[in-house]
Amino acid sequence: MQPDTIQIDDEFRALIPPLSAEERAQLEDNLQRDGCRDPLVVWNGILLDGHNRYEICQALGLDFRTISIVLEDRDAAADWIDTNQLGRRNLTPDQASLLRGRRYNRQKQTGFRQNDGNAQTAEKLAGQHGVSPRTVERDGQFATAVETLKPHVPDIEQRVMTGDVPSKQAVVEAAKEPEKATEMLGKPHVAHNSGNNEWYTPPALIQAAREAMGTIQVDPASSPVANKTIQAETFYTADDNGLAKPWRGNVWMNPPYAQPLVAQFSEAVADKFDKKEIKRACVLVNNATETAWFQRMLASASAVCFIRGRVRFLDERGEPSGAPLQGQAVIYLGENPYRFAKSFGELGTVLLKGD
Repeated sequence: MQPDTIQIDDEFRALIPPLSAEERAQLEDNLQRDGCRDPLVVWNGILLDGHNRYEICQALGLDFRTISIVLEDRDAAADWIDTNQLGRRNLTPDQASLLRGRRYNRQKQTGFRQNDGNAQTAEKLAGQHGVSPRTVERDGQFATAVETLKPHVPDIEQRVMTGDVPSKQAVVEAAKEPEKATEMLGKPHVAHNSGNNEWYTPPALIQAAREAMGTIQVDPASSPVANKTIQAETFYTADDNGLAKPWRGNVWMNPPYAQPLVAQFSEAVADKFDKKEIKRACVLVNNATETAWFQRMLASASAVCFIRGRVRFLDERGEPSGAPLQGQAVIYLGENPYRFAKSFGELGTVLLKGD
């Protein structure tokens, strides 16, 4: 069955360490072969465990089951998520440290420790997770540093989760001078799925998309700086939440590279095209052909261009800022794939549906 009452809470979803491309591909293969055997866990209708399985099952139309658990409040639900994730064997040291640190800080703040004091709380958590009390206390400092940096580096938690920071100590040091954090931590890397907004699309790709579609009417995942080049008639920023806004006509999209946003935007553009809410779309993404979200767009697409080499993204001054570690593709949804092929043919290899 596929319950229609499941809610996705963005704050809870952000607590979960992302899967690598290889891990997600393996999970998708397992689900296609064996089905979703383990039930998804929900609390008050909100999904707590099984986010990746839920996304893949939704994209592939696979059945799944749910079980409900009883928890006191949102803090208890967040602590349940962190505790459950700490049971994963493939956590990086920084991921495990952040999860333990969040538990430690949360228990100090909410009274979960049953009035046994900070030291005993550290000892209790240390015993649960097989580390020393001092390690737990340092983990708490690390988690505090991440929280301190959020107003200055909004994606810091995700960068830690994806290994896109120089080191754990660098994060702690940056929190002492948060106004210098961007310089101290460096720019996020697109290949790490950081959802970074400082890498902008080169004009050549925008011009090719404009030629393929005629106009660019909506960019649902943009910024004022990016739109200086894209010049969409309507664009939405992260604060606007483009997923909740109306789209129309011809859409250009370079979606956030973070999960679950890349999957959500990919699903949205394919659904809106299938329902004729938009006329055409050109979508620039990593050529992650093994993922469910990439395959979802391909199912509705009529052509795709695999960009030659790696895209040299630009910084806010228009200067080359770097290239991600993997290649990129532009997926075309529309009725004229030959026009798309003519526009993008010099930028890479174009494949048409049915070729």
